[in-house]
Amino acid sequence: MSYVVFTAAFFTAVLTLLTGFGLATILTPIFSYMYDIKIAVLLVAVVHFLNNLLKVVLFRKDISITVLKRFGILSIIGALVGSLSQAYIYSGSLKVFLGVVLVFLGLKEVLPRLEGWKIPQRYDTFGGFFSGLLGGLIGNQGAIRSAYLLNYPISKETFIVSAATIACLVDAARIPVYLYHYHSELAQQFLPLAIVTALTFLGTLVGKRLLPYISLERFKKFVAAMVILLGVCMTIGLL
Repeated sequence: MSYVVFTAAFFTAVLTLLTGFGLATILTPIFSYMYDIKIAVLLVAVVHFLNNLLKVVLFRKDISITVLKRFGILSIIGALVGSLSQAYIYSGSLKVFLGVVLVFLGLKEVLPRLEGWKIPQRYDTFGGFFSGLLGGLIGNQGAIRSAYLLNYPISKETFIVSAATIACLVDAARIPVYLYHYHSELAQQFLPLAIVTALTFLGTLVGKRLLPYISLERFKKFVAAMVILLGVCMTIGLL
């Protein structure tokens, strides 16, 4: 792995703490330049899981069981379905579709005319399944999850730990499926993977130090802006 990967891992981890997504989204295309896409998804999933586990430990006092029950259970089911299908299905059209959805979900948080509109919470289960499914298929799950979590009147810390906990559950469901097919490839990349993981840990700790300086309103606007940016990049094929 190159210094580009290591640098990206650190700065993306800082950003990810403040948005609830981004680590897998940014690292997966970078890893895919060096590995087959299926191997890249596995390697990034391991880093993603460990990094989110650290967030759960750091913000464990702010976990909302209500949010986890409403959104998290079907995320796991979706991840299993997606990871089992990943060996047979990988379509660029999925990314374009996801990109369009993300642009809409982000715009509703920043445009005055749409600010009052919220996704009804009765659809949270669909959002959970959909985010998990996309995570299993193409490694991009967090942006949909963050867009849905913006519907909840929760603190920054609860937002972060809820997203991280759900991500851990999804990863715990999909990683064993990947390992069944590609365990030997993971063993060959142990050292560089350990370095990338350590750098994401450092980035997460830096992000935690920055969090108190951002108001809840600005935090939500920032998350929404990043959702829109990601959606645009995926729609036009940059990611």
